[in-house]
Amino acid sequence: MRNTAIFIRFSIISGALFFIALLTAHSGFSAEKANRYRSHYKAALLADAASGRILHHDRMHQKIYPASLVKMMVALIALGEIETGRISLQDSVKVSRRASKIGGHQVYLKEGEIFKFRELMEATVIGSANDASVAVAEHVLGSDKVFIKRMNERAIELGMKKTRFYSVHGLPPGRGQQLDVSSAYDLYLLALELIKHPQFLRWSSTRLGSFRNGTFQLLNTNHRLIKMYRGMEGMKTGYHRRAGFNLVSSAKRDGQRYISIVLGAKNSRMRSKITRHLLDFGFDNYQKFDLNKIDADVSYSAGVKGGELENVSLRPTEAVSLLLSAEEHQRLEIWPQIPSQTGAPVKAEQKLGTLEYWLDGKKLKEVALQTEFAVPEQSIFSELTSMLTNLSGTN
Repeated sequence: MRNTAIFIRFSIISGALFFIALLTAHSGFSAEKANRYRSHYKAALLADAASGRILHHDRMHQKIYPASLVKMMVALIALGEIETGRISLQDSVKVSRRASKIGGHQVYLKEGEIFKFRELMEATVIGSANDASVAVAEHVLGSDKVFIKRMNERAIELGMKKTRFYSVHGLPPGRGQQLDVSSAYDLYLLALELIKHPQFLRWSSTRLGSFRNGTFQLLNTNHRLIKMYRGMEGMKTGYHRRAGFNLVSSAKRDGQRYISIVLGAKNSRMRSKITRHLLDFGFDNYQKFDLNKIDADVSYSAGVKGGELENVSLRPTEAVSLLLSAEEHQRLEIWPQIPSQTGAPVKAEQKLGTLEYWLDGKKLKEVALQTEFAVPEQSIFSELTSMLTNLSGTN
């Protein structure tokens, strides 16, 4: 069947002029402002968490050192194993000598101590404890070396092409060891996968937790933004001298969640400031537009050959809601891809064509169209009636 691409320029809906005025009133929130501090960091990215659409990026494929951001992958693998039922948050874990010897930020585990696996996960995610991260890795797969291998396998599965893990904690390497490497884009892919686990966000948005039966405080390494920025959910900080100050964060307001990534900032204050600017840019410049509704008036149809009716109405199989700025909404294009004609009989709810949503040459979404009702083949009686009508019309 020959497809006909019918171009339709999507017109702005009622109320969008008000939205433009609102943006003008908040003109301080702009991509220009997001770029103002470009010399103060190495890479940055902002994305819509629901669709994965990248809204802003700067040097997103540049190689960086993630530092403690590697613990995001540790958490992802551990949570995946919990979901399979192979391990449990209630498991008892005996601290190894190796875990007790890890330095840097820690909860001061001692060899032979026993903790619930949940406690070690909380220390890893909330407190970014290096010793707890090693203990987690050892419990999940027996050793941190085996776990690191799995981390790299998982990175490949997620499409993290610039990433290579050499540790489960992100500390600067010792003699003969190598630095963990990644990129803003790769960490965005990791964050998209990690937010599928609500438990991680519950931990990463906890400003203050406890360890050792409440005798040790777990202060979130992102505690200032969690306290000061509305909707902040974490996700993870990272720092060492060569890496700079890193932050992968997510924030959610009124059902809309964004992922922000700032890497290689010069200090924690600048890291937080750039993160706020990126998230403000998302919250203040974008909104969800409902582009079609299942129960809306039918506006598409397909020709039917040899049927009781010459046309059949088509409806989209799902409603479409896209995150767009007001300007993007005006530029959005909808392209129906509908066969010029289909043969009878046609079933009700039969898939017949698609709707494509395009912005600036990129397809954002595609949904199937389906028939609203059945169209049976034309009967002999109907065919004779049609012939007689045609003949009478020629006299």
